[in-house]
Amino acid sequence: MDLITPDFGIIFWQTITLLFVLFILGKFGWKPILQILKQRETHIEEALKGAEEAKQLLAQMRAEQEKLLEKSNREREKIISDAVASKNDILETAQIEARMLSDKVLKEAREVINTEKEIAFGKLKHEIFLISVQVAEKLLAKELNTENKQEELVRRLIKETHLN
Repeated sequence: MDLITPDFGIIFWQTITLLFVLFILGKFGWKPILQILKQRETHIEEALKGAEEAKQLLAQMRAEQEKLLEKSNREREKIISDAVASKNDILETAQIEARMLSDKVLKEAREVINTEKEIAFGKLKHEIFLISVQVAEKLLAKELNTENKQEELVRRLIKETHLN
C-alpha cells in the first residue's frame, strides 16, 4: 500500500525534479521546439498558399486554353470559309473562261466554215461557168457547123447590138 499512498518526501522531490526539468526545457528546449513548430506552421501556410496560387493559375490556364481553342476554332472556320469562297471564285472564273474559250472556238469554227463555204461556192460557180461555157461551145459548134448558119448568126447579133 505504500505505492498507492506515497510519502511527502517522494512527492516533494518529484515536484522539484519536474520543476527543474520544466525549467531546463523552458530555457533550452521550448524555444527551439516552438521555433520548429512555428517554422513548420509557416511552411504549411506557404504550401497552402502555393497550392491555392497553383489552383488559381491552373484555372486561369484552363480559361486561356479554352479561349485559345475558341480562337483557333474561329480561325479554322474562317480559313475553311475563305477556302470555300476561293474555290467557288476559282470555279466560277474557270467556268467563265471555259465559256469564253468555247464561244471563241465556236466563233472561229463558224468563220472557218463560212470561209470554206464561200470558197466552195466560188469553186462551184467557176465549175458551173466552165461547164456552161463547154455546153455553149458544144451547142454552138453543133448549130454553127455550116457557114450559112454562122453568117446568119453574125448578122442577127449585129442587128441586136446596134451601136447607139
